[in-house]
Amino acid sequence: MLKKLQHKFVGIAIIALVAIVFVELLSVNVVNIYQHDSDARSVLYMIAENDGNLPDGTYGGNYYDALWRPFLRTRVSVEPSYSSRYFVVKLHGNVVTGISTTNISSVSSQDAFEYAAKIFGEDPGYGFIDSYRYYYRRDNATGDAIMVFLDYGKDLESTFTLASISLLVGVVFVIILTFPVYLLSRNALAPVKRSIEQQKQFITDAGHELKTPLAIISADVDVLEMCGGDNEWVSSIKAQTKRMDALVKDLVRLSRLDEAAEAAQHIDFDLSEAVLDTAMNFEPIAKSKGLALTLDVKPGIHFKGDESELRQLVSILCDNAIKYTSESGTIRLRLFKSAKSIHLEAANDCDEIDKEKLPHLFDRFYRADTSRARETGGYGIGLSIAKAIVERHKGKITATAPDDTTILFKVIL
Repeated sequence: MLKKLQHKFVGIAIIALVAIVFVELLSVNVVNIYQHDSDARSVLYMIAENDGNLPDGTYGGNYYDALWRPFLRTRVSVEPSYSSRYFVVKLHGNVVTGISTTNISSVSSQDAFEYAAKIFGEDPGYGFIDSYRYYYRRDNATGDAIMVFLDYGKDLESTFTLASISLLVGVVFVIILTFPVYLLSRNALAPVKRSIEQQKQFITDAGHELKTPLAIISADVDVLEMCGGDNEWVSSIKAQTKRMDALVKDLVRLSRLDEAAEAAQHIDFDLSEAVLDTAMNFEPIAKSKGLALTLDVKPGIHFKGDESELRQLVSILCDNAIKYTSESGTIRLRLFKSAKSIHLEAANDCDEIDKEKLPHLFDRFYRADTSRARETGGYGIGLSIAKAIVERHKGKITATAPDDTTILFKVIL
């Protein structure tokens, strides 16, 4: 349980760390993309305003003052005509009246004409075509239009480089911080560990201390029965003493099962034979109560684990089914093997089921029907032991309700 808690702690911490790093890096990249696009728009607009030319010595605002306002400043070079690579196409109506490729060497007049033809049918405004950012403006009154294409390749390359480096740095950062988070989680959970260990030690000590008085009470009751004969008071004391003794043993057993240091014994044995042999012991009890017990156990299924614990698991499931099966109901026990797992299923007919209570059936001392539990002598710890046994064998146990009058316990090993 403590390891699961530690893994959850580390998992939550890592998720929070990843979320923080992701938001921070995303913000940096979004700001970078926005700024590059803002700069490109500013350059395109100035070229269009100056009849296809970008004047020297033009930049927006005080650079150092604008450092505090990265979303507002325009970082246009002091010598934009040398740092910006662009070409211009002018039109009157549908006729090209001028093409300027002076400020770019990789584009010919024919190339410029073809680019203009591609966006001629588009709405005026800003856009992208290949690795160029363009601005298309048309004067409806005169029919004149200008198309300015700015080489956006370096900006795209810079954007992708920053994104790649950010992603790499983020991954490395998270990996590096995972180790200190894992180590710190041990210190953070140290008080919880001490508390759990103290609880286990208390249950173990209390169990041992209670054995002696219970044994004395049981012996005294036997003496009273021999001297005064059997009566309802003696019978009641004997029954409650027996019940208390069983409860103490189960509590100590559960405490030991929870201890991570006590690993399950991995010995290969015939699970089919163990399940069948254990379940058959409950057949006379079921018949005496008017219940039907059907067994569907596939032969030859072997498993590596603690045979005594898995026999106890079958006993708990069968005992629980007999206690809570409705009158003249049926108990069905199945064991079969799939491609990757071994399945043990115990189903029984019962009264109407509150499906909201199913997840709590494995909680210690939880009883879905307290009045029925008093009749059967249950105290709500058997299924907790079953869950502990299954988890020690790296398995999973669940409780489901296929319909309103059937409860099904599934064990996957």
